Amino acid sequence: MVVMNVKTHWLKATVVLCTVGSACFLGGNPSQQDAGLPDGSTVLPFQADTPFTYVAKTKNILTGLAPTQQEVDTVANAGDQAAQQAALVGLIDQWMQTPEYTSKMLTFFELAFQQTQISETDFTEIVPNGNGSIGTSPNVNLLVQNAKESFARTVLELIAEGQPLNAAFTTTRFMMTPALAELYAYMDWNQVDDNEKITDKFATQFKTIGVTVEDTTQLTYQQTLDSTNSQTYMHWYYPGLNSVQPANAQNPSPDCQADVRTWISTNNGNTPSAHLVHLLLYGGFESYKINNGPPPNNNCNAYQGGTNQNAIIQENDTANIHDFSSWQMVNVRPPNGTEAITPFWDMTKLRTATELVLNVPRVGFFSTPAFHANWQTNTSNQMRVTVNQSFIVALGAQVDGTDITPASMIPANPPGMDPAHMSAGGAPCVGCHQILDPSRSILMANYSDAYGIQTDAGVSKGEFIFNGVVNPNINTLTDFGTQLANHPYFADAWVEKLCYFVNSQKCDPTDPEYIRIRDDWTSKSFQWKVLVEDLLSSPLTTNAVPTQTTQVTEGELVSVSRRDHLCTLINARLGLVDSCGLDIVTTKSLVGIPEIAAGLPSDGYGRGAPVPVLPTSPNLFYRAGLENICEDVANEIIDAKSPPQGAKTYSSTDVTDAINDFVATMMAIVPDDPRSPVMVQTLTDHYNAALSNQATKTDALKSTFVVACLSPNVAGIGM
Repeated sequence: MVVMNVKTHWLKATVVLCTVGSACFLGGNPSQQDAGLPDGSTVLPFQADTPFTYVAKTKNILTGLAPTQQEVDTVANAGDQAAQQAALVGLIDQWMQTPEYTSKMLTFFELAFQQTQISETDFTEIVPNGNGSIGTSPNVNLLVQNAKESFARTVLELIAEGQPLNAAFTTTRFMMTPALAELYAYMDWNQVDDNEKITDKFATQFKTIGVTVEDTTQLTYQQTLDSTNSQTYMHWYYPGLNSVQPANAQNPSPDCQADVRTWISTNNGNTPSAHLVHLLLYGGFESYKINNGPPPNNNCNAYQGGTNQNAIIQENDTANIHDFSSWQMVNVRPPNGTEAITPFWDMTKLRTATELVLNVPRVGFFSTPAFHANWQTNTSNQMRVTVNQSFIVALGAQVDGTDITPASMIPANPPGMDPAHMSAGGAPCVGCHQILDPSRSILMANYSDAYGIQTDAGVSKGEFIFNGVVNPNINTLTDFGTQLANHPYFADAWVEKLCYFVNSQKCDPTDPEYIRIRDDWTSKSFQWKVLVEDLLSSPLTTNAVPTQTTQVTEGELVSVSRRDHLCTLINARLGLVDSCGLDIVTTKSLVGIPEIAAGLPSDGYGRGAPVPVLPTSPNLFYRAGLENICEDVANEIIDAKSPPQGAKTYSSTDVTDAINDFVATMMAIVPDDPRSPVMVQTLTDHYNAALSNQATKTDALKSTFVVACLSPNVAGIGM
């Protein structure tokens, strides 16, 4: 493909887009200019944005889609600034009903509740099994993605039910797939305490019943689960068993090529375990001892079955099994009296379960496997990092020596205080630890270091102490979540989180407009819809009129389109499905665009960081990656013989319509925008220049699409 003068047209497009109705400072704040305010502060240069600019920005942030001419007109023709703001609220309400909005909020809540930035290896310490795995490849990757998405989906469901956002701090109901429900239950049967002792309740219960794997008798899964039939109960049919462990250098004995494997307390140390059955559900099995000799001749290797016919947990359209994509709300509660906990091996029941009976308490965002995998603890840290990250998520602040709690409110000897930090030698640390240690003890009283059930009766129950709030009456995780939900820092924290998502920078908390938004949200019981309407229609987002944030303290930042924003935009505007391969449940190939997208900057959180890490500045790596993505997209939608199903396509036989749509759809510039004819001419000139340099019509149109795709309205957030 021929790409003509892309850099020249990128710069020309930047100039055009940033000089008509929009203040543009791609990748940073504008320079400050001293306007001589009475208080001596500086004033940043300001240029009000028009509906042509801010309607496009707002719709892009919420959905990734470009605005229609009618939508822009609805705001532009509404009347004065207040009327225009009200008209924009009406559009926001419409956009919030789209699947694209749901996708955007799913990404936002994954990050805001810090359920992401995890991989399979992060579960090694909290899922004890001796093999460092929570499943078999590649299905284990689907399970990890389920864990990342679960709480964000939970929050979206709570919001849909009309609950306030802070209900997410005390919920015992979680959105789960059958596979994730199995993981929750499996973790309850297989735990490790503070002394690293593994308690495998399955092994205890089934040590004399045993687990048998065979390929001699064709059994159904229902027969395997039938406890009334001792001939089939816990007998797992595994066709081809004798061929998956052939004799080789590691397993030289032909005994590894057997038709039956039995794990039972009387069989040469081959005892049943929760992990064995967990792997069987995924199509694998544990290693197997064949004699009492020394290794390796005494051991048949474990088998990671992956996605094969032996897997019970799978994503199989043919069999209508959707264990990784069927979501429903599941309530987690403790057993009543001697009630048994939910068996993790019964996928028939887990596929329809709306309740799990578990011993490990699951309350709020800070109790999920994803949060624990993200912010692990150990015998030294003792939940300090976990509780500190809980403060950051819920309240937007951490324990850093600036806590405003008066010394008179803090007990002289607070519960859970580490004696090492109360001595003279630890004096510099006392200020933080007298806040942090009592609060982390709340978690220690409920969880072991590996986030199993706490069995040590000597652990102090702790006390909530954080930024002006002291509450000694914290006996459960629900009490802890309730205290977070009612903390005075909550409202500010979440207004700021949404500010970062929308503007790639904070809002000034002393700005009267910010205070108006926060107070309105508070007065309306923290309904998420209210906050989205208020902030996304506010001058803090639209830049329609100056605010203290945009003109005095922060300025108007135009950031690069980070990965999740960019991928949503490409999908939404061109009708593509997961072009970046971010959803591995539906995306089986990670070549092409997904490989490039994996290297693009994305949002994240660091340990002990109250604000997100948001790369905002363009660089050559970003531009090169985006250009390659744009080229790959062009190849899929322009004169393509087999374009993706449902995708918007273009033909080189109708260049005029194609270029007009590039401007309106990709660049989000509606026809009545003064910039539209300029950009149509710019792209037309580029197309003709490509033709004059011997490019085919197809390649010339692809090159023209790349220029549009590289424009600031695609590459940047905030235009």
